[in-house]
Amino acid sequence: MYFLYPRLPLASATSLVLERSGLPTMKLKQVSDTRHPAVQFYETGSKISIGDLEKLQADVRSCAVKYGYPDPANEQDARSFDTACGQLLHQNMNLHPSEASHLEIWTFLTCVLLPDVVRWRFPGDVTAEERFIGSDRGLRRNTFGRLWWRAYLLHQPGQENPYEFFDLLYEDDLVQVTERNSIAASQSLITVFIQAFTAAVTKYEDIPRRDLMRETIKRVRRHLSFIAFDLLDEKQVRALIDLQFEQTVTSIRKMT
Repeated sequence: MYFLYPRLPLASATSLVLERSGLPTMKLKQVSDTRHPAVQFYETGSKISIGDLEKLQADVRSCAVKYGYPDPANEQDARSFDTACGQLLHQNMNLHPSEASHLEIWTFLTCVLLPDVVRWRFPGDVTAEERFIGSDRGLRRNTFGRLWWRAYLLHQPGQENPYEFFDLLYEDDLVQVTERNSIAASQSLITVFIQAFTAAVTKYEDIPRRDLMRETIKRVRRHLSFIAFDLLDEKQVRALIDLQFEQTVTSIRKMT
């Protein structure tokens, strides 16, 4: 069963960000809540209960505590939190992708339910508005929305470790594959691409990982304009993607 989540209108979210983006983490924990007078539900269905929201709030905080919350986290702990929290949200929110596509449910989580975790995860004099709302890049920058979508896109049902890709990819890798809609929109393509990439990283150790990923993505996206990857079987897709990595490597080596 999927849940419907409270949606916080962007105008209300923006107002809260102005008030809260510079407050200390523990102060934000005190003002966090499971309710807000501006929230709305736009669909009919099973609305998440206050009790379930309280549990989600407690679970996410417990996850953050493992990685240093409320004290500042180092880069590795922050990365580990992203991985663990993404899996937690994906497994426990009972959220349908159509509901997850609405930025307002994520602004409720960041601005009302868990603003302290947002502030902890992205510290500084002031936490950027995009980490609470998403700004001009939408869910790609919202603290929790980006993690849920990463887990959804990279999840491999039926595998012994269904979240294995989180362990294999670096932050920049994750950004590249999940923020390219033409690739991320196809579950089969993104899966094969990551499998081919991790194999290529091992095979071509002399090629910088960042260049290997970025240049091959450019090649794949060009092919998407005239090849329907979803109509191909897995072996055909893998062969095409492997070829793109090989051509990338050849091109980079010629330039160096």
